[in-house]
Amino acid sequence: MAESMGRLLSAVALSTLILVCCTLYCSGRSEAGKVLAPRKNVLFFAIDDLRPDLGAYGADFVISPNIDKLAKRSLLFERAYCQVSFCSPSRTSLLTGRRPDTTHVWQISGQEYWRQVVNATSLPQYFKQNGYVTIGMGKVFHPGSPSGNDDKKYSWSPEGLPYYHSPIEHRYGPMNKTSIAWAAEGFEDNQLPDGQIADNALKVLQELKQNRTEHGETRPFFMAVGFHKPHIPFIAPKKYFDMYPPQDQIAVPKHRFPPTDLPYIAWSVWPFFHTVGGVAQYFTGTECFTNASQAYTERCMMPINATQYLRRSYYSAMTYTDAQVGKVMDKMEEMGFDNDTIVVLWGDHGWQLGEHGEWGKYTNFEDGTHVPFMLRVPGVTDEGMRTKALVELIDIYPTLAELTGLPAPPLCPPMSQKVGTCVEGVSTVPLFHNTTAAWKEASFSQYARPLSGLPSIPGHPPFPKGTDESVMGYTMRTDKYRYTEWVKFNHTTAVADWTDVWGRELYDHTLDSEELFDDENENLVDKPEMAELVKKLHANLREGWRAAMPASMRT
Repeated sequence: MAESMGRLLSAVALSTLILVCCTLYCSGRSEAGKVLAPRKNVLFFAIDDLRPDLGAYGADFVISPNIDKLAKRSLLFERAYCQVSFCSPSRTSLLTGRRPDTTHVWQISGQEYWRQVVNATSLPQYFKQNGYVTIGMGKVFHPGSPSGNDDKKYSWSPEGLPYYHSPIEHRYGPMNKTSIAWAAEGFEDNQLPDGQIADNALKVLQELKQNRTEHGETRPFFMAVGFHKPHIPFIAPKKYFDMYPPQDQIAVPKHRFPPTDLPYIAWSVWPFFHTVGGVAQYFTGTECFTNASQAYTERCMMPINATQYLRRSYYSAMTYTDAQVGKVMDKMEEMGFDNDTIVVLWGDHGWQLGEHGEWGKYTNFEDGTHVPFMLRVPGVTDEGMRTKALVELIDIYPTLAELTGLPAPPLCPPMSQKVGTCVEGVSTVPLFHNTTAAWKEASFSQYARPLSGLPSIPGHPPFPKGTDESVMGYTMRTDKYRYTEWVKFNHTTAVADWTDVWGRELYDHTLDSEELFDDENENLVDKPEMAELVKKLHANLREGWRAAMPASMRT
């Protein structure tokens, strides 16, 4: 313990020294003309649709040796949450340091490029501005209009390292209408996109080493590697499927039915799972998924054998991605970067595999918002650390800035659309000093529920066509509870009408077992004995994330 604390204090002292020298280092030399010690590199793993079903999180039925190995040398955040359980808004929030109501990215389709709304300096752009070579590959930002097609103009260094996408990256995803899951028999890892992305990462690490050895390159690097799997379709080389028991031996969720007293608006309809090959074979004659009303009313359940088929396929895709992470980590060590590189790994949101009758993301439930997040700092986390503090993906931006000694980005003012560099999260570095320190009182997530395709809800007439009105579900996870309100929301102004409530939820997490994904089974919001608590949580939700920050950081 004393030795570990000594390493921690040394690392903090070095970080402070580098911070003082920041202005000098940005030019690469001190006043005396001597090259200063370089800052740590950053290896930034972004994994799509990865829920915390990993050995490091207690899921011993999942094969994830490489991520588990990284976790044993990291600070593992046991209770980390995304801002939206949807790829594009979650990634935009993390990479800009701004919450969805600031970026105006809540969905994927029909969303503006976030730079048209907020003048934010992205996380890789911030490192680029401070002397780093920034390199991106795979799915980091969500491709398409909300990110300006990977934000290539601003976030990534242009010199000889163009942004890399696999040549076949979009050919078999994100949705293949012929099948939603299959074992790619006869395929090697690098015949699928994530294997090609991993190979590109190995090539880049080799080039970075060569540039240092042959050309005297001294700039640190920020390398972002975005893997797609286990995003649907659940594809992986067959050898990864063969690592798991036969389908009929795969466990199904303990709680397969929606929470009791669930408001309609909280339910996510997933008709596409019924229509694609591989799953449709398990449905015989049911029309349960033809409309949202019927799906909700009848509580359509995936058949047991289809549930097992999909869960086994998801786990296999996870193990495939785990293998790609291992290849990159091994290459980093081979190239001699291991002791000079901070490694962060995160999933952009949770993913429901039949828990409470849900499939996919698209909800505010614990299983939709709870994410894996780990951060390795050489010389500090080598023996492994864990914390149960409530943290958010939006905290990654300021954390990496502080760990590398960059100037701390300030906390954003309430109206920050014209502020270039600021963040709406907080650095988690104090948790490296004390993993049980008093921390955030809550994490905050949200989900926009467009009403297209949903029938009228009693007491709430549908919004007129052509308006920007819909319903926003705001949720708050405290140490003991999850509280959610679904309220009328205007997408143009990003203003919620808290007087027009479409549904409320309260789940007691003190009742949960220690098993992952075994929670939120009964909505308690209308129980008389919960009235005072609901009143308090409603006030806390309205006050928002600023009021829930660590006490020492509130402004």
